[in-house]
Amino acid sequence: MRILITGGLGFIGRTLTRRFLAEGVHEIVLVDTLSEQVHGDNPDYSDITDDPSVLFMHADICCKGVLAEALKDVDVVYHLAAETGTGQSMYQIEHYYRTNVTGSAILMEEIVRTNSTRPSHVILSSSRSVYGEGAYIAANSGDPVNAERHYPQERTRTAMEVGKFDFEKDGSPMIPVATSETDPTNPRSLYAASKLAQEHICQIACASVGVRYTALRLQNVYGPGQSLRNPYTGIMSIFTNILRQNGRINVFEDGLESRDFIFVEDVARAFQAAAELSATAPQIINVGTGQAISVQYMVDILAQKMGASDCSFVSGDFRPGDIRHNFADINLMRDILGVIPQVSLADGLSQTVDWALTQPVEVDKSTKATAELKSLLRR
Repeated sequence: MRILITGGLGFIGRTLTRRFLAEGVHEIVLVDTLSEQVHGDNPDYSDITDDPSVLFMHADICCKGVLAEALKDVDVVYHLAAETGTGQSMYQIEHYYRTNVTGSAILMEEIVRTNSTRPSHVILSSSRSVYGEGAYIAANSGDPVNAERHYPQERTRTAMEVGKFDFEKDGSPMIPVATSETDPTNPRSLYAASKLAQEHICQIACASVGVRYTALRLQNVYGPGQSLRNPYTGIMSIFTNILRQNGRINVFEDGLESRDFIFVEDVARAFQAAAELSATAPQIINVGTGQAISVQYMVDILAQKMGASDCSFVSGDFRPGDIRHNFADINLMRDILGVIPQVSLADGLSQTVDWALTQPVEVDKSTKATAELKSLLRR
C-alpha cells in the first residue's frame, strides 16, 4: 500500500507515520511546508525523513505540481495539512482559508483531474469545532437520552464581559451532552468554518469520481511531539511550556469550560482503522474519549505532574470564537472503527510532561498572542 500524508511532519502526521513504519508499510509520501510558527527554524525529523520507506516533499499544500507528483500510484490519502488556531483564524483569515480551503481544493482537483490511477480512499482530519457549541439539554429535562436537544448560538461579548459564560433557556440552565455525528454543524470561528469547507470540498469531489471519503472529527488532541512554540493551538503544550518557565497559567473564563482531550496515539490508531472502512461505512466519525474535562481540572493535574504550585489564575478572559463545552459521542468510533481510547488523561499527561522535559525551553508567546487578538478585535 502506498500512502500520502499531507501535513505529514506535523504533530499527528509524525505519530501516524511512525506507526506505519513500525508496521512495515514501505511506501509513504509526506508533504509538509514545515511552518516556522510550528516547527521552528531548523526542525530535525531525520528519524522519519531518512527512512528508505519515506519520500518527503518539502512544499506548500497549494503547490499543484508537487501534489500531482505526490499522488502518483497512491492508494490512500490522509489529508492532515491545515492551520489550526481558533483565535488566530479570527484575524489571519486569508492565510487560514488559503491553507485549509484552497489547499484542499487544489488537492481534490489533482485527484479529480489525474490521468493515472486515483487513490481509492481520502481520509480527512476534521475537527469537533464544526459543531460549534454542540448539543445541550435543559437541566430539568429528566432523561438525557430522550430529552429535547438544543444548539445554542454564539455567546455575546457583552455577556462574557460580565462573567456570564453559561447558556440558559427560558431562565433555566442548560447542560452539555455528548455531540453525535447527526447533530447539526454550527461553526463559531473562522477556523471551524474552514474545516467544514474542507469536509464539503473533499466529500463532493470524492463522490464525483467514485473515491471513498471519510472525515474524522477530532476532539482536542495532545501528547508528545505537539509544538511547544506555537502559542495559538494546543493548550496542553502551551501550559506545559509556561510551567517549565515557572510562569502562571491564565485560565480563561471561569475555568469550568470543558473539552474532550484525546491522546495522539489513540488518534493515530483511529486514522489507521479508517483506511479499512467499507464503502458503506459512515463518512463522518467523531474521534474523542467521550469525557468532558474542565480546563481548570486539566491544569491542576498538569501542575501536579510537573511539581508546580500556585501556578494558575482564573482571569475571566475570553476569546471570540471559543466555545463553552463540547465532547464527543464516540459510539461510531467504537462500533465502526473498532477503536476505544486506551490512554487515560493522567497517563497521557505523564507521557507529555516526560517528553517536554527533554525539549528546549521555548519563549512563552501565549500572553502576546492573547493581547494581539484582543487589540485587533477591539478596533
